[in-house]
Amino acid sequence: MEIGIIGAGTVGTVLAQTFARGENQIKLSRHSGAASLTPRRAEFATNVTFVEVAEAVQQPMVIIAVPFEQAPAVLRQVADYQQRLVVDVTNQFTADFKKIKTAPLTGSEVIAAAATNACVIKAFNTLPPEFMTGQVNGDGRRVLFYAGDDVAAKKEFAALVRPLNFRPVNLGKLRHGGSVMQVGGGLGNTHFVQIEE
Repeated sequence: MEIGIIGAGTVGTVLAQTFARGENQIKLSRHSGAASLTPRRAEFATNVTFVEVAEAVQQPMVIIAVPFEQAPAVLRQVADYQQRLVVDVTNQFTADFKKIKTAPLTGSEVIAAAATNACVIKAFNTLPPEFMTGQVNGDGRRVLFYAGDDVAAKKEFAALVRPLNFRPVNLGKLRHGGSVMQVGGGLGNTHFVQIEE
């Protein structure tokens, strides 16, 4: 899978490293340009390349890992996502960690409205960054909650993350699943491991 990641802060970096463990081609981008990432080359596997945001948003799967307030404007750079996957890993915080109110919409519904004709999946935002790798100490698989409105897209996403040692758990649609995953929804900053009995 060709995966474009927008945002190369802590979360974007971890997810680039995580998905690079699979047979994926990662195109990592940030607002200050591909050249600004060159000094960080040693942090990433060879299947991670640095590109401009305009290229990252054109990939079959796009991970939006920028601050929530910036995400809609970034996604609106594309007029029609043509049913491509957009993975929303944002949380509704301002830069000084104040909660952003989006009611009556969930945060992921705000993202979906900005990504016209995309299949939006809400995922990863409940995990602290150090647990976004899928790796666990000892046996088991890292539980990864996700939500989305498109059944086929969710199946595709689940199949993509399983080989990375995740146990994907479908929480339903963006309205319901997204509401329990977002800030104040109950699952934020949690990390569970599934152990085979």
